[in-house]
Amino acid sequence: MSDELFYSLIISNIISVLVLYFCAKRLLKYRRRQKRAFTFKSYPIPQCKLEDVHPCFTQSQLGPNPSSAVYFIGGEGVEASLTDRETWVVAALSKFSNRIFEFGTCSGKTSHIMAMNAPNGAQVSTLTIHPSQFEQLSFDANDDSVHKTIAKKEAKFDFFYYSDLPTSEKIEQIFSDSKKLNETKLKGVFDLILIDGAHTKSYVESDSKKAFGMLKKGGVILWHDYKPEAPDVFSYLNNLAQEVPLHHISDTDFVIYKNKQ
Repeated sequence: MSDELFYSLIISNIISVLVLYFCAKRLLKYRRRQKRAFTFKSYPIPQCKLEDVHPCFTQSQLGPNPSSAVYFIGGEGVEASLTDRETWVVAALSKFSNRIFEFGTCSGKTSHIMAMNAPNGAQVSTLTIHPSQFEQLSFDANDDSVHKTIAKKEAKFDFFYYSDLPTSEKIEQIFSDSKKLNETKLKGVFDLILIDGAHTKSYVESDSKKAFGMLKKGGVILWHDYKPEAPDVFSYLNNLAQEVPLHHISDTDFVIYKNKQ
């Protein structure tokens, strides 16, 4: 065998191994995203089924319980949208919530869906920073740099999905850095709180501490983006789960806390 052929075979084998490696890596990542679990083990927070989230999700012999029916809009074409299953969870819980708070408005599509499904007389309060206030965001040095950029990108709206719709009458839009939100007058007020704002350590920690104080007895907190791709959210919730009872809702990126006190 000539040296030229020998080196050609080595290079060809190296390329083949690299291709197989990257294909396997991609497939394993896809599998993990589908299963919401690591390749060989579950995420640290234990999973719960939908029927454990609320009685309306209890299955009948014919499938979904009629009390879980919701007003719904798919997420296709919507920036940073929840999945359809996640939207179902939020919408159904909104049916039983008179006061709702959302950290992170983004396009306002989720605010609109919660308002559509909430009872008559209910109010949805949703918070985001105004695009003109980007520079006022107070990130910490240890915050994930990728999600600093994403937070600014998703806070570009000052006109929202609901703005010209009847649901706007149910929605209170708050423009503020969530770290500067004065929650003292909101203690024990909310039935449902969705935390889906800046996915950096300092913000998810600040938003969560405020949310616990704002939650009423029997209320629910939902955190979105419990996944390794949002490392600050993932690590914060894994640590928090050692102190308070949290559950990862199956086939979603939601973690839930129920205030039973």
